[in-house]
Amino acid sequence: MHSSNFSSSNGSTEDLFRDSIDSCDNDITEKVSFLEKKVTELENDSLTNGDLKSKLKQENTQLVHRVHELEEMVKDQETTAEQALEEEARRHREAYSKLEREKSTEIELLHTRVQQLEEENTELRTTVTRLKSQTEKLDEERQRMSDRLEDTSLRLKDEMDLYKRMMDKLRQNRLEFQKEREATQELIEDLRKELEHLQMYKLDCERPGRGRSSSSGLGEFSARAREVELEHEIKRLKQLMEALKEQEEINFRLRQYMDKIILAILDHNPSILEIKH
Repeated sequence: MHSSNFSSSNGSTEDLFRDSIDSCDNDITEKVSFLEKKVTELENDSLTNGDLKSKLKQENTQLVHRVHELEEMVKDQETTAEQALEEEARRHREAYSKLEREKSTEIELLHTRVQQLEEENTELRTTVTRLKSQTEKLDEERQRMSDRLEDTSLRLKDEMDLYKRMMDKLRQNRLEFQKEREATQELIEDLRKELEHLQMYKLDCERPGRGRSSSSGLGEFSARAREVELEHEIKRLKQLMEALKEQEEINFRLRQYMDKIILAILDHNPSILEIKH
């Protein structure tokens, strides 16, 4: 019984072992299949990765070339930019230098102008001082002239009064001279006629063949004496006429002088001639 139990137990173990082996085989087979599948996948992945690597390598090469091209472009652009920057800097330096020169020239011109204005200002101050002094002198001179004008006006007023009196006197004298000249002229004419009559009488007495009596001799003597008297009177009257003529000339010049005085008064102070009631 014990043997049968042992046999029975031994049989169960073998079954278990076989089951275990079968189970292991199945697991191994599955694992192998899985591994084969994985290997296949890995091989496929490897091929895929190889293509990808090749593609990536090609793209990388293209990118490297592109990078090189871009680097060259960047270098060219940097060179161009540096050249442009240098050119711009040069233009700025030239413009700055030009501005500095213009600024220096402008400052110099302004400095010269300031000096000129200072000189002009000094000259103007001197001129103002001189003009002020001249103005003061002119004011003083104007005051003196005003005083002199006032004195002159008073003198002119007196002169005008004198002129009026003299003009009245001149008019009166002119009338008297005119009358006297007319009377003298008439007297001269009468005396000339009488002289001519005496001369004719004298010639008649001296005529040949005419007897000379004592009465005729006396008449001739009287005629001769009267002739001399008339000649002296005519001479005196002519001198009087000349004197009257000279006096009239003096009166004419005096009127001219007084007319000039009146014109001077009209130019400077016509109010003197105003009639005051």
